[in-house]
Amino acid sequence: MSSPSEIAKVLKSVIGENDQETTVSQWLDTGFPPLNSAGSGSYEGAFPVGRIIEIAGPPSSGKTAIATAAMIAAQNAGGIAGFMDHERSFSMKLAANLGLDITPGRFVFKTPRTFEESITICVKASQIIRQNKLIPDEAPICWVFDSLASMVPKSALLDQKGREKEAEDRNMNDNTALARATSAHLPAFTQHVEELNICAIFLNQVRTKIGVLIGDPRTTPGGDAPKFYASQRLMLSASMIKDVKTKAVVGAEVTGVFIKNKTNRPFLRASWRFIFQEDGTGRFDVERSLIDFLEEQGSLESAGPGFVKWDGVRIGKEALAKKIREEKAINKLKALLPAHYEPPVVATVSMEDEE
Repeated sequence: MSSPSEIAKVLKSVIGENDQETTVSQWLDTGFPPLNSAGSGSYEGAFPVGRIIEIAGPPSSGKTAIATAAMIAAQNAGGIAGFMDHERSFSMKLAANLGLDITPGRFVFKTPRTFEESITICVKASQIIRQNKLIPDEAPICWVFDSLASMVPKSALLDQKGREKEAEDRNMNDNTALARATSAHLPAFTQHVEELNICAIFLNQVRTKIGVLIGDPRTTPGGDAPKFYASQRLMLSASMIKDVKTKAVVGAEVTGVFIKNKTNRPFLRASWRFIFQEDGTGRFDVERSLIDFLEEQGSLESAGPGFVKWDGVRIGKEALAKKIREEKAINKLKALLPAHYEPPVVATVSMEDEE
């Protein structure tokens, strides 16, 4: 019987040496350390570069805000961000206010008409960036697709002669076209994402399955392929926050659960606040959310309902959050993060059983 080294030598002449293991070396920051920890086990970043991510949740739960934070993180690391606006709802002004550099060359913004066009633009642009070494090899590319549910497959838009379909031309086959498109294209796209060092984030909507009486009735559009090819699936749920005096809805308390995670333990969760603003936009309230987290962990001393101790002085949480935000002193809060933190694990599996 031949030795392993002899077998390896013979195989090397035919198929070459063993390939290197595909590992993740970079993670993109969501801006909220507890969410990062649930995603990667580290406060520094949540979303793995070189992998596909799905973020799904109800309207006004802050999906785009989280994705924008990831794009900002990619730019801060010397990379480029791209956004495919299939819902036609992205606000350049809001994104810039959040810190995204929308300068062409640093940010790619497109409004593709079809699923196939969107995937092609992402791959071709990323190939050009890498082949021409327009950014350092190690710099990440973050590409966001908003949303998977709104990505129209070519077969649902055009007939066999390439003419645009009228409403009356569409049939039941068009209802399942997106599932067929993801099944056909995501296997190859997954390889491009890894080879080109892309963090591909698909935002998605949530649907309710009719007639489901036992278990979680929620599901996501796009068929089963996104569930298989996404390395992480972050599912959001939200409950409304009301003003104590006026009872008006001022925001949402959002909980995110990684119902699938191939890079860290799955089913870990984090909670934060997403605040609605007077101009109609929303803001990921990292400062107040982090204050609540630190109080919960005992890193900030509680001083009664709605109050904590800061620099030895009793101060309201909202006032402290505003102070931190205005002084850009978020690092003062981050310095209080507990060194050893284990994110809570959900008790039951939701959004269908994951592999």
